[in-house]
Amino acid sequence: MVYPIFQPLVPLSILPSSACHLHFLPPNNGFHPIFPNPSQSLKLGTTQCCAVLPCNQNNNVLLNDWLQFLQFSIGSQDYMLAKTIHGSLIKSGCEGDLFVDNNLVNLYSKFNNMDDAQRIFDEMPVKNVVTWTTLMKGFLKNGDVESVLCIARDMCMVDEKFNEHTCSVVLQACRSPEDRFFGEQVHAFVVKSGLQENVVVATSLVSMYSRSGHLGCAERVFGGIRAKDAQCINYMILEYGKAGLGDKAFQIFVDMLQSGLKPTDYTFTNLIGACDFSEGLCVGKQLHGLAVNYGFMCETSVRNAMITMYGQHGMVEEAERVFVEMDERYLISWSALLSVFVKNGHANKAFELFLNMIRIGVPLDSGCFSTVLDGCSEWNNLKFGVQIHGLTVKLGHVSDVNSCTALVDLYAKCGNLKSARSIFDRLRNKTIASFNAILVGYLNSKVRDDEEDPMVFFSKLRFNGVKPDGVTFSRLFCLSANQACLVTGKSLHAYAIKVGLEYDTAVGNSVVTMYAKCGTVQDAYQIFSSTNRDCVTWNAIISAYALHGEGNNALLLFEEMKEQGFDPDGITILAVLQACSYSGLWETGLYLFNDIQSKYGITPVIEHFSCVIDLLGRARNLSKAIDIINNSPFPDSILLWRTFVNACKLCGDLQLGMWASRKLLDLAPNDASSYILISNMFAEGGMFGEAAKVRTAMNDLKLTKETGSSWIEIDNEVHYFIASDKDHPQSREIYANLNLLKDELRWSFGNRNNLELISNSL
Repeated sequence: MVYPIFQPLVPLSILPSSACHLHFLPPNNGFHPIFPNPSQSLKLGTTQCCAVLPCNQNNNVLLNDWLQFLQFSIGSQDYMLAKTIHGSLIKSGCEGDLFVDNNLVNLYSKFNNMDDAQRIFDEMPVKNVVTWTTLMKGFLKNGDVESVLCIARDMCMVDEKFNEHTCSVVLQACRSPEDRFFGEQVHAFVVKSGLQENVVVATSLVSMYSRSGHLGCAERVFGGIRAKDAQCINYMILEYGKAGLGDKAFQIFVDMLQSGLKPTDYTFTNLIGACDFSEGLCVGKQLHGLAVNYGFMCETSVRNAMITMYGQHGMVEEAERVFVEMDERYLISWSALLSVFVKNGHANKAFELFLNMIRIGVPLDSGCFSTVLDGCSEWNNLKFGVQIHGLTVKLGHVSDVNSCTALVDLYAKCGNLKSARSIFDRLRNKTIASFNAILVGYLNSKVRDDEEDPMVFFSKLRFNGVKPDGVTFSRLFCLSANQACLVTGKSLHAYAIKVGLEYDTAVGNSVVTMYAKCGTVQDAYQIFSSTNRDCVTWNAIISAYALHGEGNNALLLFEEMKEQGFDPDGITILAVLQACSYSGLWETGLYLFNDIQSKYGITPVIEHFSCVIDLLGRARNLSKAIDIINNSPFPDSILLWRTFVNACKLCGDLQLGMWASRKLLDLAPNDASSYILISNMFAEGGMFGEAAKVRTAMNDLKLTKETGSSWIEIDNEVHYFIASDKDHPQSREIYANLNLLKDELRWSFGNRNNLELISNSL
């Protein structure tokens, strides 16, 4: 005899005849909360309408139909009814029955009252696998995975065997890489018990390995499932999408169609979300057409995924069209389009959409505020960002960690470090993301006291239990590289190894750059040889050798990069061009520049043109440099003409330099750095009168250049200097040594004008 699991929420016999028909719960392949028992001693009696019965008869009805009322209390979230049923069961002496207690544990778990669920569990004289699994599932629902794993260990201690539902719940609780060991033990039990073909258990194994960062293991488990269902396939597509393997996700989808399984709306949602690879736009358009054919475009989740997909590939108009055609727009739809505008640089459209959301009363959440604040950060629009800040306070989102992190990022990137720090300090739950946001402001700040130093700040957070991630280390290594602080960089490198991030590609790239900028290119190459490589890694090591004037080594690495199957990008070409320029490999550099588009498929940008002009200047081929400027897409670029004037200065060609200077000042009449460059060119050419005229013109226009600064690290202490600065504690000794250098120069150079020029430089 088959006992039905799904029953009406309330017995039909106790409802008046005029009551509307109740619908049965839909079938579910998952674990059901009610556990029917054919040997249950409680029998359902004759039922009547409780509204016309005396109190004692109502109690009898409640007792006789307790299971249905229990279901009804859960479905309607009527906690008082649930407590009443429990009281009736205690009064009737039914507590202690295994079937009753199992359902009571489930009841309190559904109401998130795990204390009472645990109490009933502890008082049960007899427990079975359903009892243990129910309690674990309750803790899992409440996010208490530690309790789930502890209960599973206790279950093993009393030699209670897991069933397929137990395995699934425990595997879902293995949410971090540290839990992988426990998950592998469950996997071993699954294989030993012959449950590996159970699609629910297998899907949970795929999920566990994916979450712990071992996608290869997840793939092997998935490949071993003979009878896959749509839910299992949908999950694997989702994991491939998260890992950036959209081509594999699409192949699974093709296999799914060939096997005769019908995709669901979640299939399309997950698959469209995975279309972020190189051919993703073409695939996404095909999926758009298939979704129309299957009738899934009426699903909001599918349309939201379409909006995001088109936005990722820069097709803003297509994303807008999908949004406009939606019958129902929820907050996630508005947020998706807002994110498209922000990520594609459409500031006005983003702000207009956000204001429209406010006008029509769309309920805003922290994610929406975070998106629009990210836009303010990217566009350096502090004025609008401050207004959004006020709105977050008004609507009560100012304490949300996501909104606060976005606010910290906004103020930090806009140079208002004091406000960024103030918001950060008020955060109750400080996360590494919020620290990474404020770190940007500290890296750009000129404040140098110990209290504001990012390394001191980082140490305080670390001692307070905030764990750094790859982004943290990448930004701190950038700080060490910019300041050329080798001691600090080495300390950070050791700490990165200690926390297990030495094989993180982004961290490794930052370490390579740090050692190169700190002057130890051999250490940079050693890290390069032992780290996981991507295109950025190759760019970092090639730039390192270019920075140190080792052009031949940079070219050898460039060839090795291509041999190992890495395609050069625009940054790679720029690094190689710089290496050729600094090392005198002018013909090689010019040959590479001419092949940049035809051979490598890269459209040269203004930085490439600037670098090749510098290269030609060092090669004293100024006529060729002029031709390149005039034939480039940027004939009126200030950067290119400034580079050319500097090339004239290096070559000593004052006649051509004067002509180029007039062109430069016509393009940038208010640029102080251009005036200083031209003045220095005249001074180096001995035309001190012309140099003085340029300086006078600059002063008349009241143009000022940001004061130059320098620093040196001695005994783990960084000393900062600016031009004409006398604030350093040892400034008297420093200037005394500078005067000694001037005296030595006076004996070495007989030309007083040259001496004056050099002394001014000092």
